[in-house]
This record gives sequence, C-alpha cells and structure tokens, in this order.
Amino acid sequence: MKSFVILGLGRFGISLARTIVELGHEVFGADSDEEVIKRHAGELTHIVQADITSEDFLRSIDVAKFDAVIIAVSSNLQVSIMTTLIAKEVGAKYLIAKSQSDFHSRLLYKIGADVVILPEKDMGVKVAHNLVTNKFLNMIEISPEYSIMNIYPPESWYGKTLEEMTPSLRERAHVLALRKSDASADLMPDLETIVEEGDIITLMGENGTLRKLEGMR
Repeated sequence: MKSFVILGLGRFGISLARTIVELGHEVFGADSDEEVIKRHAGELTHIVQADITSEDFLRSIDVAKFDAVIIAVSSNLQVSIMTTLIAKEVGAKYLIAKSQSDFHSRLLYKIGADVVILPEKDMGVKVAHNLVTNKFLNMIEISPEYSIMNIYPPESWYGKTLEEMTPSLRERAHVLALRKSDASADLMPDLETIVEEGDIITLMGENGTLRKLEGMR
C-alpha cells in the first residue's frame, strides 16, 4: 500500500484523492477551506483544514514519509509556487504539481516539481491521440522531451515477454507498470512477464518514441 499527500481539494484534487483511495491506497488531504473539509470528511484516510503554504504544517505531517506529494492548486499562482517550493525544501521525495499554463509549468519545474500536470492540455493531447488510434489511453508530459503513456499493447506483442519487445523501444522507453485485465497490477514488472490481450502497459520515454507506438499493430 502506498501513501500520498494531496494539498488542495478542489474538483481535481478530490477526484484524484477518491480514485487513489478506491485503488486501495492511503491519502492525506489538506485544504484551507473549512467547508471543503466538512463536505469530504470520511472520504479520505486523513483530511485536515490547514494553510498548505505553511512550512510548519508541512514539516508537522513529515511529507518525506509519503510516496508522493501532489499540489492540486493552480488557480492561485502564489499558493502553487510557495507550496511546491516549501514541500521540496522540507523533504518531499516526489512532487507532482498542477499547472494552469505553460509558463506556470516552467516555473514549477524550475523550483523542483518532478512532474507537472496541465489538465486542459493533457486532455487535448489525449483526445487527439484517441481520435487517431485505438491503442492509446492517455499521455502525461513530464518534460518537453519525455512523457508517461498508458497503452493497450499492439497485437504483435501478445504472448511475448516484455524482454522480447522491440529492442529499439526498450532502449528509449521504460516499463513502469503492467495492469492485467483482472485489475491486478505489477509496478516495475519483471521483463519475463508475458504480455496478453487486455493488458494496460505504462511506459515512460521520449515523446517521439512513444508516439511511434500509435502505428503499431
């Protein structure tokens, strides 16, 4: 079981938190709005009202012990930047931040965010790819050169091991996870894992390499 901190429980933050809990993991959620806390009390593992830009608060919950910290606030640029900066300074080992623009994204990367999510842009990319291929599920850009992509494997991979995937692909993309049709998932799967129809493979790699997968059958 993994544990996550989500700072900011607006529509994006609470949707993310609920999904993580449904998948069987722990979520510590915080928001400055008392009404938000009352509305979602009992939905998360822990939920508190707090000033998420407070260094004392972030130290008190020991962000370093969590698998990831998600900054789910983007509409207030100052809060987003301050929370990201302080969370990294007090020990967040993996930080994901929500952005509202390309400029905002660049700032977040510069101050230490490991992954930046721009929901509207990411959704546009997802819709465009879904229009041209039935293998692509979603794609999250983690830098101008690299992305994380979830795909259904092409038919040419069925019955083969991850080791047997095209060598040129394995050199430029890493398999982060493999989810079976029965919903069981294997993080950092063994290369001897057999790929089957209905699997979902999570890859991280160069954007150009990942996009080549769209044409594979």
